[in-house]
Formats: sequence, structure tokens, C-alpha cells
Amino acid sequence: MDMKILIPYKMTNTVVEFEENRRIAWQHFGGHIWRYILEPVDGGTKVTEQFDYNGSKSALALKLRGSMSTNEKFMTKTLENIEKHFTA
Repeated sequence: MDMKILIPYKMTNTVVEFEENRRIAWQHFGGHIWRYILEPVDGGTKVTEQFDYNGSKSALALKLRGSMSTNEKFMTKTLENIEKHFTA
């Protein structure tokens, strides 16, 4: 996965949850999990993105870095991009 926090870097992730058309989640060496939950709704699909840092090996670093507040901003942008892509 290509990432960027100040500088570009690459991250290897492992899929840790998968239910076709319902859920996919992945994590990297830090232990926290990113997850998309898909729910059928009238006229489409509701997509929920979650950041689960309960199993994180770096929870303190994430808190000190302000990741919880910045993640919400980036998650909103990602969901907007997904919506634009699939409704275009």
C-alpha cells in the first residue's frame, strides 16, 4: 500500500477479515486494523470505515501523533472518493 505521512512510504498489509460483499479488514505490523463494512440499503450500499486500534502495538504513539482525529478526516475523504467513483 502506498502511503504518505510527510513523506511517501510503502506498507505491507495482511487481510485479517473477509466476508464477500459484507466486510474486509487488514492490518500491518503495528497491529491496528482498518475495516470496511458493507450493508445493502435501498438503491445501493452503505459503506462504513473503521479504524480499530485496540490490538495496536503502538497505541500510545498513535495517540501522541493525533491519529484518531486525523484518521476521521482521512476516512471521510476516502468514503467521499469511493462514493464518487461508484456513482459516476
